[in-house]
Amino acid sequence: MAMPTLDLKNFVIKASMLVLLLMVLVGAALHFYRLDKVPYGFHVDEMSGSVAVGCMATEGVDAHNVPHPLFADLHYGTPKPPTYLYPAMVWAKLFGYSAPSLRALSVTVHLCGIAGLFLLARSLFGWRYAAVTAALAIFSPWAWVPSRVAFESLFAVTFLIWGLYVFLHPPRAWRMVLAAVLLAGAMYSYPPMRLQTPLMLLPLIIYSFKQYRLNWKFLVVFVVVFAILLFPLVQRTLNGQLQQRFDQISIFSPQYLKAMGVNGSWMQLTEIFCYIYALHFHPDFLFFKGDPSYVHSTRHFGILSWMDMAALAVGLVFLLMLLTKFGRKNNPLAVHRYWLVFLFVNIFIGVVPAALTNSELPNSLRIIGSWPFMCLLSAFLLWQACERCWVLWLGVVLTTALFAFSFLKVYFQVYPQESKGMFSYWTMEEAGQLKTEEDWFKFVLLYRYADYNARYFLMQYHGSTCTQSRAMWEGMRDFLISRGKY
Repeated sequence: MAMPTLDLKNFVIKASMLVLLLMVLVGAALHFYRLDKVPYGFHVDEMSGSVAVGCMATEGVDAHNVPHPLFADLHYGTPKPPTYLYPAMVWAKLFGYSAPSLRALSVTVHLCGIAGLFLLARSLFGWRYAAVTAALAIFSPWAWVPSRVAFESLFAVTFLIWGLYVFLHPPRAWRMVLAAVLLAGAMYSYPPMRLQTPLMLLPLIIYSFKQYRLNWKFLVVFVVVFAILLFPLVQRTLNGQLQQRFDQISIFSPQYLKAMGVNGSWMQLTEIFCYIYALHFHPDFLFFKGDPSYVHSTRHFGILSWMDMAALAVGLVFLLMLLTKFGRKNNPLAVHRYWLVFLFVNIFIGVVPAALTNSELPNSLRIIGSWPFMCLLSAFLLWQACERCWVLWLGVVLTTALFAFSFLKVYFQVYPQESKGMFSYWTMEEAGQLKTEEDWFKFVLLYRYADYNARYFLMQYHGSTCTQSRAMWEGMRDFLISRGKY
């Protein structure tokens, strides 16, 4: 009786899929590891968000005593959107509203986005594409660092991914309604999405007509529901309630234009826009150092991983093959051109909002809307290369494993010390040593200009309620004002 022969090709492919998916599970678990220590300390946006969420969860008001607002105005920066505020309120009732707890919420939402990417890739081209997509996404330095900070930015990305997943299916009326809800959620969640999402709709609709013969009737359903849901957002944007932060950091800001020594003509604004746009494609940003801010990056890796770099090299090979007669047949750049064009267009669209700002540049968080499209593009190119040469699966697995090890070692061992200056670690350490009411009085006096620093630790360490923390800080402020010392 003949012994069965080992099918080496199938074994390698199946083993590679298994290892990639195991690495995804390990990466997902590590996203929750040491959230109270890495990053070390708490960013002011995390503390302000925690105070707002804590007040909502315990007293039904925001940090400034406004009951159940649509947007929670922090009196600085961008108001907390309802798509973050109310899910976080429910989370806080279950797990508390400390910064580490809200970091866990951010991680959970981010992992839901990666699950959406996996399902989107699988629905389009199958399990192998999906496995590579998930592995790329889970260890992406572009998203890893901000996913472990209590921000709402990646809520928007998750809404965007699931909106795409629902939209890119054979159209049904209920799917169009759900897609409208999800994509509107992305726009509510993070200001850059308020420009990116509308710009994305045209290529999305064109691609859907090409692939699924999208019915005009269903498209009308989507547009009507989308418009209705966005009415409160548009209203608050037009009346300036949501524009304070953008007015400060936009390239249209009179203060910025004056500092630049220009009068703001369309030619000058176009030059500024193009310059800032190009900054986001600088090799240092993409491949070597990443975002200048430790809040968004380890500063030891670019926003693209080694897998992304390998995918770009593969894409260049496919392009060169396409230009020759030898490589034109079944070239993925030709066979799947509509999908690739859709991804490329949206990667470049995602950079537009950041190019309209003038601070903290280049900024990987403001272009985070490009991240899912880059994951899908890189994974597609690697998957197509492996389909043509199955031995490359070993290279994909090895590269992913080596990068994950290198990145995580830096993130958990080096990054906490290098980044702690961005996370007010000294405030956390000081608050942890306070014992008497006099100590707390001095603490609030010290942070009289930083209300969220004081109120966060009053609520988390001192045991004050939302009302008590607000009263103590405001009392200190009013006392100093009466003495002319504020």
